[in-house]
Amino acid sequence: MKTPLLALLLALAATVQAEPRKLAVGANPESVTRGFDGDLFISIMGPSRKYGDGDGKIVRVHGETVTDFTTGLNDPKGTVFAGGFIITADFDTVWKVDAKGHKSVLAGPKDFPTAPTFLNDVEVEPSGQSILVTDMGAVTKMRDANNKLWPIDSAEHKAIPVIARLFRVTLDGKVTEVIAPNPRMLNPNGVDVLKDGRIRLAEFFTGDVLEYKDGVFTTIAKGHRSGDGLVHDSKGRFYISEVMFGRVTRYDADGSHPALLSEGLGLQSAADIYVDEAHGQLIIPDSKAGQLVFIGL
Repeated sequence: MKTPLLALLLALAATVQAEPRKLAVGANPESVTRGFDGDLFISIMGPSRKYGDGDGKIVRVHGETVTDFTTGLNDPKGTVFAGGFIITADFDTVWKVDAKGHKSVLAGPKDFPTAPTFLNDVEVEPSGQSILVTDMGAVTKMRDANNKLWPIDSAEHKAIPVIARLFRVTLDGKVTEVIAPNPRMLNPNGVDVLKDGRIRLAEFFTGDVLEYKDGVFTTIAKGHRSGDGLVHDSKGRFYISEVMFGRVTRYDADGSHPALLSEGLGLQSAADIYVDEAHGQLIIPDSKAGQLVFIGL
């Protein structure tokens, strides 16, 4: 039988254990991946987030130490490790960064079959020889004067131009279009791909989680407006983050049993999440707080 004092101590211990690890990494962190030597690499969009500002960068995390890895970017967002490079999307350019932190253009504006408008998330395809890159399209038309998303089915919603695309970029810089503009994919942000080639997209404006295969869209989850990160784990479960609302939700592989994972974390935002199964954790970039938040899977 537990005494009242023992019960209190156990409750306090559980509270301490439940406190997530947090690590300050810089102004507006967006995306995270494991890369060289197993370290974490995080895209930092920077304080101004304007085209040509040059205050964006990628930082490296080794243990608890954060250092600049490459600088002089503008607004780096989705970030992956592929072909021996850190690869990130930045407005209209896809960069690759080598082990010494030297950056070079993998694909610039002129390499795209259609001029990109706002490149965002990236994901390595199963072959490991190419990446998928979302172009969010008409991002300036999504919000009102208070920076809130227009209501669904409003006149403003219906006036948003359908120009978003999904591109494929090979590791030698060849760019092709994978998904052409479609009203279902109005402003796609996060992208994920399964081993069988199914592509999943976080539709930022409508809040739908879409699956695309053989030219057909299927909605597998709804209600996640400002959807940013979209990832899956080895059990097939998928995770969706909402950057504007600081929420992270996990679903079973079939889209059932949604579980809110961000409850009580005090997140100000939730950007491009990363499933780090080797270390038993989900890493959440809280852009507004300038930090990473680590929770158990």
